[in-house]
Amino acid sequence: MSQAVKPALPFPLRRVPGLWLLLASLLCVSSVQALTVQVLGAAAGSESFVTALAARLGEPFRVVTDATAEADMVVALHAGVLPAARAVKKPLLLLLPAAASAELRDGETAVYWAPSLTDQLRLARTIMPGLRRVGLLAGAQDMARVQALRAAATSPRTELVVRQVEAGLLVRQVAELAALTDVLLAPVNSDLFNHDSLKAVLLAAYRQNRVFIGPSPAYVRAGALASLYATPETLAADVAEAIREHQRHGHWPPPSLVSRFDVITNPQVARALGLSLPDAASLTRLLQSEEAVSWP
Repeated sequence: MSQAVKPALPFPLRRVPGLWLLLASLLCVSSVQALTVQVLGAAAGSESFVTALAARLGEPFRVVTDATAEADMVVALHAGVLPAARAVKKPLLLLLPAAASAELRDGETAVYWAPSLTDQLRLARTIMPGLRRVGLLAGAQDMARVQALRAAATSPRTELVVRQVEAGLLVRQVAELAALTDVLLAPVNSDLFNHDSLKAVLLAAYRQNRVFIGPSPAYVRAGALASLYATPETLAADVAEAIREHQRHGHWPPPSLVSRFDVITNPQVARALGLSLPDAASLTRLLQSEEAVSWP
């Protein structure tokens, strides 16, 4: 009975002194090459983003929210933690509403999570196909975007009516603009639309029986008809892709608008205004069939 022949090794391991030690050291080196991504500004409500980011990145990344941790790169969740994030002196990615929210420096990039005015206008037209006059509320810092929107959104069937508003006159200006238009839009602007003013603004619009399309879910929760928003999972996917690109090439990709928006609606407001509102999932599918517009 013939004896089984053992397959030959490509080289005789047993005869190479110290080879096992070399292999063990290489394995140890690879095991300690974890890259720490420090997330600053985490608070109640941001846990889902942090969890999704860790899941998206996987090994060799480690996602932490400890502000004292040694970091290889930093993700700042809002402009309020920008000084602390920059003090770490590591590659920095910011999550910001729009480009006007903060001026970026070398070694920094951003993912902008607020929908462009163009995307808000598309949402308004999808909800109200016969839309004729669109009212746009804007602060002084928003006027560059507004002028770009005028140039980009010219249409023979839709007129854009713009009002540069002031905090002290906001409610009256909203009422005046609502009387002239079919729907109101507004950019994310915490100086104008905050916890104290938002409900009064929405009431001023609804007294004229006018629709208000907000730029974030906070508006919808306060009483706006609908809004576009980026889910924590979408934000995590975009941030993870930027981090991987930095790892591959040694530099960040350019700042960009979040890759996908979902729609949130307020059916109760729709009923109060006598509108037939498609469900949020259907609106999301319609708008995602078109490319998101980063500017204006």
